[in-house]
Amino acid sequence: MKYLRFPAVVAAASLLLPVVVPAGVAADNGPIKIAVITDMSGVYAAIAGKGAVDATQMAVDDFGGSVLGRKIEVDGIDHRNNGPEAAAKAREAYDGGAELALDMTNSATALAVAGVAAEKHKLAIVTGGGSSAVTGAACNRYTYHYAYDTYALAASTGRNISRQKDGKTWYGIVPDYAFGKAMLGDFTTAIKPNGGSFIHDDLIPLGNTDFSSYLLAAKNAKPQVLGVLNAGADTVNTMKQVKQFGLDKQMKIAVGLLFLSDVDALPDVFSGSRITTSWYWNQDKPARAWADKFTKKEGNGLRPTDIQAADYSATMQWLQAIKAVNSIDAEKVQQYLDGRKFKDFYAHNGEWRARDHRVLHDMYVVDVIPKEEIKEPHAWFKLVETISANDAFRPESQSVCKKDW
Repeated sequence: MKYLRFPAVVAAASLLLPVVVPAGVAADNGPIKIAVITDMSGVYAAIAGKGAVDATQMAVDDFGGSVLGRKIEVDGIDHRNNGPEAAAKAREAYDGGAELALDMTNSATALAVAGVAAEKHKLAIVTGGGSSAVTGAACNRYTYHYAYDTYALAASTGRNISRQKDGKTWYGIVPDYAFGKAMLGDFTTAIKPNGGSFIHDDLIPLGNTDFSSYLLAAKNAKPQVLGVLNAGADTVNTMKQVKQFGLDKQMKIAVGLLFLSDVDALPDVFSGSRITTSWYWNQDKPARAWADKFTKKEGNGLRPTDIQAADYSATMQWLQAIKAVNSIDAEKVQQYLDGRKFKDFYAHNGEWRARDHRVLHDMYVVDVIPKEEIKEPHAWFKLVETISANDAFRPESQSVCKKDW
């Protein structure tokens, strides 16, 4: 009788024990979380930061706030421009129920989070980090690169300048981390066919504020082109000192990556610059309509950057994929997205390339309009050329991604 009663006792006791849910597994009726891992307080805060979190929340709200009968939550996480810290926070977010990591403005953080996504079998969509390694040597099944990359920026700006007679010898101002090194490599490749080369490059710590010694060295080297290959506040500080030293009167200035917020901060410095961007808020009616909504939500009168627009677009694409496959399973969503073509206010001729997870779309060459010529606040860009999606990014035939999915 003792042995007959034992299973009943165990069963009864088990009802009193708490239900243990393995780490990373959310209850079926719990919220579906999106972790926006971005720079909330550093040199890239203006181009992504709070605006990136708000743009993602806008997408969630416009989608209806829930999917598969579950509420969608957006968590803003500050990676502090530190790769190991970003990886730790991504791991914590995934274990806490996040199904998507988004943004990762700063290539070191993008590559770090991509590694965690592969480890956890959860999706990551990089909108902010620019290193082409995300879909190159560091590619993986669970990570997509959405907005721009160093190849696309170099292919347009670098080729354009190096085709000119006075665009052959270059001096590089390069941030000393993954993005800068990838940018230097891709610019070097882009200018070489036209006889261009870097006679020297300075690797400079991220967040540096005094570029005087590097710019004086560049001045003494007498290149035809100064390649300013950093981003965000670093670019603003570099260009401000370029003007102070008068280097713009002695050589061409090639700005590898420039955002609307940079021009807002220092319009006189960037006036006349020709750059490449993935999106501009006033490029057409759909872009402007979304930008108007974003600006109203922010309440500060500022217009969105292309990263913030990409965060919205990528979030909406991901949510639509979940609805279509009726699952949050990362591999099912990935299989649905791979090869899928789309168009929205951000991406024209969009495609989720299956080969390496580079998201293709048109890119735009724009000129920065002088302050006295702009027709309304923040309307700094004039569209010069549209680069087709197939021409803007590294050709599939040249991909170095070792696909294992």
